[in-house]
Amino acid sequence: MKIIYKRYILWALAGLYVIAAGMQIYACVVTYTARQTQFPKNFGNFESVRAALPASDAKKPFTFVIVGDTRSTGTFKGLTEDINKAEPAFIVILGDWVNGGSMDQHADFKQKSAEYDFSCPVFFTPGNHDVDPEKYPMASFEKEYGPRNFSFVFNDNIFIFISHLDKRFPNHDSLNYLRSLDQKTLAAYRNRFVFMHIPPWVSPDIKERHTRDEKELMQIFEDLNIDYAVAADFHGYNRTRLRGVEYIITGGGGGRLHESQGRQFHHAIALTVGTDMVSERILPAFAHFDFKECIDMNSIAYICPFLLDHSFLIVIVNIIIIIFLVILYKKNNC
Repeated sequence: MKIIYKRYILWALAGLYVIAAGMQIYACVVTYTARQTQFPKNFGNFESVRAALPASDAKKPFTFVIVGDTRSTGTFKGLTEDINKAEPAFIVILGDWVNGGSMDQHADFKQKSAEYDFSCPVFFTPGNHDVDPEKYPMASFEKEYGPRNFSFVFNDNIFIFISHLDKRFPNHDSLNYLRSLDQKTLAAYRNRFVFMHIPPWVSPDIKERHTRDEKELMQIFEDLNIDYAVAADFHGYNRTRLRGVEYIITGGGGGRLHESQGRQFHHAIALTVGTDMVSERILPAFAHFDFKECIDMNSIAYICPFLLDHSFLIVIVNIIIIIFLVILYKKNNC
């Protein structure tokens, strides 16, 4: 009986090692694939992506979709079906589409992006989780995603994108970009939209978060007669009108909801713009956990980088474990 019992333990240990070794191999293979993946050509803030917008027709209504804080292991992927059904002219992701600013986190997003099946241009405003001063600085963002501050005109409306983040990243370039816009030129457009990640704190119904320049930023919005300031960062939904500016906060794209101020929900927003109207439609979503996405994300962002950083030690440990299992096997079969 003791021999059989030891044999069971041996096979259990061998099975656990095979699983661990298989996970190491899988993590390296999926990471290699992700690192070789290129963004779809319709993703990013480059001029080539903006040039892919549909032909402008000021008399025809159009829809675009905004969504923020999409980082999840399944919720946003489910939400993409409703986004595609809305047939948007373009999509804006308002930051925090990854869990941390690193090359491998963004490689994981690249690999997922093809599965979303977005055929229209997809634009980005960097979030505080997307960039990191050391691991993924703003220069890396602009290399892979395009300029952080830019604008385009579509159907007689202007859409302005700025980078607005926490104190790790100075926002003065973004504010100067806004100041460089000509007020008279802006006044000629039907609607003026600004997109960013961290909004000014405009309502007690959202999680309190301040930036040093928020009062200055709000004053610029008022001076430029901005109609809609659209942001995320707060994981939920809020709409506040303050001194002539409509602030839309939409950060329910997949991250864990901020419910300290009340019940929130996962969602994206479809805005339909016509000659004399702007209509808002909320696209709600259920939280969904995708086991494979979770495994892939952890493999690409954490497991494989750890294995590569400690490759010599990992090889030694694997050899020791194999030798140990062989010795146990021989002892049990003598």
